[in-house]
Amino acid sequence: MERIDPLFKYSWFPESESLYLSHLHEIVYGMIFYFLVHKYLAPFVNRIIFGKSYTTISNPKLKDDFDIHTVSMVQAFISLIILWPTLDIPLNSSIATYWDHQSSMVAALSCGYFIWDLTICIQNYKIYGLEFFAHAIGALYVMLTSLTPCCQPWVGKYLTYEASTPFVNVNWYIIQLTSGKDMAHKTVVPMWLNVINGLCLLLVFFVVRIVWGTIANIILFKQLFKEWNLLPTYRAIGIVALNQILTLLNTIWFYKMVKIAKKLASKSSPDKKK
Repeated sequence: MERIDPLFKYSWFPESESLYLSHLHEIVYGMIFYFLVHKYLAPFVNRIIFGKSYTTISNPKLKDDFDIHTVSMVQAFISLIILWPTLDIPLNSSIATYWDHQSSMVAALSCGYFIWDLTICIQNYKIYGLEFFAHAIGALYVMLTSLTPCCQPWVGKYLTYEASTPFVNVNWYIIQLTSGKDMAHKTVVPMWLNVINGLCLLLVFFVVRIVWGTIANIILFKQLFKEWNLLPTYRAIGIVALNQILTLLNTIWFYKMVKIAKKLASKSSPDKKK
């Protein structure tokens, strides 16, 4: 099956044997796209969807946080659309030599997003902290490495993690709209919507990031050791280390979600002593 990159015709270096050069336009355009979404599209969309709950926010950092989560939402849907055609790449494809322009496109566009993401994490380090900074660094490194090429059959398979992102963002919106300290206008969010989104968040996050993430790591690590001699040692070690770090972060975040869910459930349950 021929895998076609619909954006390759715009390549600045179409004849180059380097995937970095032949897909550089997608990295740059992707980065510019997400900066523009953050600057213009996200505020416009948020004004329409959230109305006064957004426009009357007194804290500029919180308002920007709304925009950042909206950019994340856009990226999640774009990633899920463009990665779909790459999911049928066989699991036993060589991680040292396999590549195709379609998977390279997915990696390049993702690089553009993670460059934006890393910039945001640096600018707002006090808000997002080390966890999100480490995630941005790790994700960007993995996507850039795939263009060497390395582990390219796994680009789309790992990006399926983004299936949980919309639920994460909706959960964040609900928390801010109902209890945000800097919100002049509180929004009443139906409890059923909160509960359904919370359950979907826990389920999807657990399935794609914990269960599938663990299975994917086991298969990938077996392939890494099998083809260890075909890869630069620093690259192989880096991929193993970063995957472990990202898995640890996902586990920590899932633990926090469960902890919050239990706390909310205990608050909403009737007092048995009454």
